[in-house]
Amino acid sequence: MPTIEPRQPHHAAELFLIMSDPLLYEYVDIAHRPATADALRERIERNASGKSPDGSQDWLGWVIKNELGHIVGYLTATIHQDGDAHIAYGIGSPFWGKGYARHAAEQLITHLSQNDSVQRFCIIAERANTRSVLLAKALGFVEEASDIERQKNELSQSEILLHRHGGLD
Repeated sequence: MPTIEPRQPHHAAELFLIMSDPLLYEYVDIAHRPATADALRERIERNASGKSPDGSQDWLGWVIKNELGHIVGYLTATIHQDGDAHIAYGIGSPFWGKGYARHAAEQLITHLSQNDSVQRFCIIAERANTRSVLLAKALGFVEEASDIERQKNELSQSEILLHRHGGLD
């Protein structure tokens, strides 16, 4: 079973190998891809405070490690003042279909459920990203299609919002 641990600058070199996987960017903006391991380390250091620049959001990150202690992916959570926790995950393509994303996301949801300010978990995914959508639904997320939510979350026509209240049962 995978484990998650808070993302630290010393993870940058190994995490860069995962984040350099071109298959990760089929549904994610390539602008999020770090140019170098040093650039990733600098990004991790800049975000070490865990806060957005204006202080209105918590920005949290974890690495996902396999049973041998190697990084296979990452998780992020942005906690908004309204109680929404937007979570995202990325798993290196050699590790797809092995349960790493599901187990790591379950750990993250359980961890964030202990934070009283988190009222709802959200995932924004490209509709065409069936792996991600199916994972979210397996975790108990349901699609939210209201115009209000689409506008609030600045969704493109190709994106969907999935959400769930509370932790795992």
